[in-house]
Amino acid sequence: MRKLFYGDILLIGKLASHARGRALTTSLHAVPAGEQPGGNGVCLAFANEFQEGSDGLKKQMIEWTLQPGRTLLLLPPMKIDDCKFPVAWRVINAGTIDSSKNKGLSKLLSAEIKYELISDLQPAKLIDGEWSRGGVNTAYYKKHPNSGVFAVTTLPLWSLTTLDHTQQLIDWIVELHELAGEPIEQEELVEQSDHLTLTPDHYALMLHLVSGNWKSRRVALSSLHDSEVLVLPDERATQCMEELEKYSIADDGKLTNDGKLALSASPFAAYATTLECEHD
Repeated sequence: MRKLFYGDILLIGKLASHARGRALTTSLHAVPAGEQPGGNGVCLAFANEFQEGSDGLKKQMIEWTLQPGRTLLLLPPMKIDDCKFPVAWRVINAGTIDSSKNKGLSKLLSAEIKYELISDLQPAKLIDGEWSRGGVNTAYYKKHPNSGVFAVTTLPLWSLTTLDHTQQLIDWIVELHELAGEPIEQEELVEQSDHLTLTPDHYALMLHLVSGNWKSRRVALSSLHDSEVLVLPDERATQCMEELEKYSIADDGKLTNDGKLALSASPFAAYATTLECEHD
């Protein structure tokens, strides 16, 4: 029986229309989607497409994973190259693989491995993300304890081999996705403060405001424009700032006491604490 799963499994980018995507549609009931991840659940994409994308595109995709209940998983093929998003990771050609102590999906697909990961990403040990005698096949990154997951695997999940082992594939995906936590229900995202509905964009700006000691509204927005962590279009950021100021949640580039209380009572409280500590 399939385990409880939060959200959908989506195929994005070129994988959505590729023959390898059709194999995943059969094995995982994955749904072809657009160019960008959306909603809650797991989004699967080709790693080389992510590697070749612009820095802006990478930031947008990573931004999606900041909310719990979301997993972005990159699959082969891959470029033999370095990538610095969200942290440094490198793809190299696979050497000799020892899967004698592995089990499940990693052992099943070990003969088809072409790549290996060297990175600051965390090896996914719960799903045999490391080979028996070293080397990493699957690794992930969580920005903070309450965020979703960015993950990379060298396992060809689209392999026809998985069609005869569907449950192993499902179990592997589910166990990885469990690291992302449960998604925030819509009613939890909508916090009221003097009738202002706080959206994820408002929270992104509020998190930015607590991440530094900005001298003014202009400096805070300029810093957000250059941020590699929080991505918010300039026009939307200005609109959110105006709304936060109108309802006394922010003032001159800083959160007011009401703003701090609203953020501390939100699902992003732990992330806010992490950002404040990093700033201090």
